[in-house]
Amino acid sequence: MFVRKFRNGTEISLIRRFLHFDPPKPPATPKTLDIDWKPITTNKSLKRDGNKHRTGRSVVFGLLCLTPVVTLGLGFWQLQRLKWKNSLVAECEDRLTYKPLPLPKNFREEDVENFEYRKVLITGRFDYEKELLVGPRLHDDRKGYILVTPFTRSNGGGRILVERGWISEEKVNQEKRRLKNLSMPEGTITLECLLKVPPAKGMFHIEHKPGTNMFRYVDLERMCKETNCKPVYAQVVQDFKDHPEWLKDRASEIGHESSGGLWNLWRWRWQSESDNSDDQSQLETFRAPMVGEAKVSAYKDSSLEFSPLQFVNAGVPIGKVPKVDYTNNHLNYLVTWWGLSLASTVLLLLVLKSKKFVNPSDEKLRHARKYM
Repeated sequence: MFVRKFRNGTEISLIRRFLHFDPPKPPATPKTLDIDWKPITTNKSLKRDGNKHRTGRSVVFGLLCLTPVVTLGLGFWQLQRLKWKNSLVAECEDRLTYKPLPLPKNFREEDVENFEYRKVLITGRFDYEKELLVGPRLHDDRKGYILVTPFTRSNGGGRILVERGWISEEKVNQEKRRLKNLSMPEGTITLECLLKVPPAKGMFHIEHKPGTNMFRYVDLERMCKETNCKPVYAQVVQDFKDHPEWLKDRASEIGHESSGGLWNLWRWRWQSESDNSDDQSQLETFRAPMVGEAKVSAYKDSSLEFSPLQFVNAGVPIGKVPKVDYTNNHLNYLVTWWGLSLASTVLLLLVLKSKKFVNPSDEKLRHARKYM
């Protein structure tokens, strides 16, 4: 009776819904225009990428393992070098304590290394026409040069190169030098020197320009070739004393060169006083304060000393201080290499402990199993 109250179509629809006779509707297609549902294709595989990463990790890990060993070995090598350098410096310092000995006549180039930093006495004459300059060099913030002069030995030992010392730039010109008996002594003189092996040419040293007397560094071979000297290099020991005997030698030589000995001696003294009046006044000015008000002859007292500033202003080269110039930085290198060895060892232990080197493919699979 309940069904008859509705229309026929409505009645049939209700019956179908009640008895589930309606066919299922197809699912609606989602409209997602901004999403690309096509899969991304690639020719690469996880296995091949993993091999590349594994090779790079192996190289890095191998270098990390080698670093402590290599740096430790370099540290022991510097330790040996340190012992050798300390022994060499001690030997050279011991040579400085020996009394000066005359340089043998038949002294050879091969013997210089065994006599390095040994005080020797050389006797002969300077050749000022072939003076060489090395530099520029600074001395007390003043620009100057190292003066190297050929020296002809009187015992027939040939010519050698003698480093007279530092001279200011203003006094490079020989005519501007005063105190001629010290700045440019003439005649036969005796010098106290140190034998030295010049350092080899460095990477940044500038080559010498032929035809000039200016050198950037001590190029012993080129210097000896241009001055016709033996490859023996000597450095004059620093000495601020006056040497009046050098003037006496000059006067006696001039006096005996001709029959008129007394006339030549008087003429030389008169020329010296007229040409080098500044030298004589400089001598008296320098020496008077050191001996009081007494008038002392300028040619008799050899115990008087000048100051370094007086030498610089007069153009007298300042010689070398007798000390060892070797640089000894092997202890710093030793600490550096062993410090790197310790640091790399600690880093290697931390890497092994934290398992930093993992396989990316295995990590991806583990992550996918855990969260998918």
